[in-house]
Amino acid sequence: METSDARFSFAKFAAHPFFREVNAWLVARAGIRPGADVVDLGCGPGAITELILQRMGVPPLGRVFAIDPSSSALMLAAQRIQSAIVRFVQGTAERLSSLVPQVDTVVFCNAIHLVPDKAQVIAAISNVLRPGGVLAFNTTFFEGAYAGDSLRFYKHWGLRAMRCLRERGHAVVRDAKTTAMQWLTPEEYRRLLADSGFAETEVEFQEKQLPCQAWEDISEFSMFIEGALPGIPLEIGMEALKVGARQTFEDLRLQAVPRIWMQVVARRG
Repeated sequence: METSDARFSFAKFAAHPFFREVNAWLVARAGIRPGADVVDLGCGPGAITELILQRMGVPPLGRVFAIDPSSSALMLAAQRIQSAIVRFVQGTAERLSSLVPQVDTVVFCNAIHLVPDKAQVIAAISNVLRPGGVLAFNTTFFEGAYAGDSLRFYKHWGLRAMRCLRERGHAVVRDAKTTAMQWLTPEEYRRLLADSGFAETEVEFQEKQLPCQAWEDISEFSMFIEGALPGIPLEIGMEALKVGARQTFEDLRLQAVPRIWMQVVARRG
């Protein structure tokens, strides 16, 4: 569910150095050249759009279609990005073919795990790519994202957040699995890509250390709150998650928690 409240945006989390590093690595391997037509799918507040623009030359040549379902995210991105070659478009990944013409590259950072029908969206991306076009995406919500013994952190965090909610008279409904929690394995992603005509697929895994502030910042993002604490009002869920993160870092005496990003670059046949 989209919220127009900028308090619940992805912007704070996207400002962390580790976030820029993993996405800059991916964008650099997407083969973007000056004059290309590029889609930044799920552009959010514009952090990835900036990285794409850096690959488009000086002055930048080509077209960048920055697409997001959230009007508030697009507003933040438009305030951040001042470029004549960027077009901001409100819409979903499922409707991609009706939003853009044929393009050379689609970059889809940190959002594919939120898509209910991943096969449909990957097929839609394939349909808008020119032959030889590239889809570059990443996610840290996949089977294998937990590094080492970090599962202990997530369990403890969940318990702490739940206790915070109970103390405030709220309860979480756990009878439905949320979209953000429907994780696929790397091999399942490979099969979906092959089924949609991607002939070459490269997958790499990168581990980053996330400090407590990063977990507090992701706790402000509306879709993360809705996925972690279904049915809880955003304001209340945000506070419970932030309190839970701080308490967990204190209880377990942590400096940082590792997380693995899956980086995927696929070329359409």
